[in-house]
Amino acid sequence: MAENNSQPKNPGGMSLNIGGGQFSGVQVGQAAGDMTQNQQNTQGGAEKELTLPEVAELMAQIESIFRNSDLPEDQKKQALKHLDYATDAVNEKEPDKNTAATSLQKASKVLKEANETFNAGEGIWQKLEPIAKQLAPWLGVAAKSLLFFT
Repeated sequence: MAENNSQPKNPGGMSLNIGGGQFSGVQVGQAAGDMTQNQQNTQGGAEKELTLPEVAELMAQIESIFRNSDLPEDQKKQALKHLDYATDAVNEKEPDKNTAATSLQKASKVLKEANETFNAGEGIWQKLEPIAKQLAPWLGVAAKSLLFFT
């Protein structure tokens, strides 16, 4: 009888599939042979996905903040135009999250430029930050990228 010293057909390759969300502190294992590793990540309890009516309400809050801001009229009008695009994208039959995020980023850029040029809109950042933190996961972007915090 001959000994069988050949390598196994599956030398223990590794496959990793992570879907959606941001992960930190994720542990990945590797071992010889077959191994299955399951890890469930939760963030501070039961964080639920926003519903479309909740997103619409947050968008309305952003609009109100811009309308009642101390921004110069030209910048206010431009920011509201971008916000209208974002709102339209959210209200489509199939919400276009990319367009909404991009339009919100453009509105934020107007605010940032107005702040740098006219020193206007200082207090708006503090009002927008908690809304951005709620919307960002739904849009699939980081809150910092949504509002250009520096």
